[in-house]
Amino acid sequence: MPYSTIRAKVREMFSEVLINLAQIESFEPKNPTEVTPPFVKIQRGLYYVHLYSVLERTVNDVVEHTILSIKSNNIRNKHFESVLNVISLNPKMQAFKSCGYKDYINKSIAVFRCIDSDDCYELHNTIFSKNLQNIWFKTIQELLSAFGIAPIVIDPRIRYTVDEITQKRNAVAHGRETPLVVGQTHRANILRLKTNEIQLVANIIVDLFEDYIKVSVHGIGTARIKSTQDQESIFGNRL
Repeated sequence: MPYSTIRAKVREMFSEVLINLAQIESFEPKNPTEVTPPFVKIQRGLYYVHLYSVLERTVNDVVEHTILSIKSNNIRNKHFESVLNVISLNPKMQAFKSCGYKDYINKSIAVFRCIDSDDCYELHNTIFSKNLQNIWFKTIQELLSAFGIAPIVIDPRIRYTVDEITQKRNAVAHGRETPLVVGQTHRANILRLKTNEIQLVANIIVDLFEDYIKVSVHGIGTARIKSTQDQESIFGNRL
């Protein structure tokens, strides 16, 4: 799935979200001082679940596609910068993590020997799946860091919006709060602003990972490859 396909899917999902929001807005009292019917509050509460689902799906699609793109180039592990060993050596680190004290030394040696190995290790595109079932702003920054991508610098208000959407989605989805309670705070005009902010974050994430692949894997630059001299041996005639 190319990034253009991911972008088209993101636009489609946000279009559905906005259709939902327009329906909610059509049932809201025009005068904010009027009593809002309970079913409208319920729909506003459920809207957080809908909006969050688009962010989560976008992040998962982008990460899985990026890992598959790296994997398809059969890059030797020694050519990766150290940070990417979080992904390439994950199975070995998991084995190290779960080993007993008797295997501690051998498992440690196995990990460190692989860092500068000529081997191409299996990259699992679902490695982050469990971590990406709750997309907080901190989750996004940690994910970028795992690939060696610079963190997003953005208005603190938008950082808060990401966490707010996730928190309210969790409250509804896990039954800690009813949709009626969660949906009684913000009218549709405020939800629209929050939707625009989430869409901005989703688009930034797609852009960052697409640029990462262009620069680091396809040889336009050297951000995640140890040296320019390495690139010919890594990619051969594909550069």
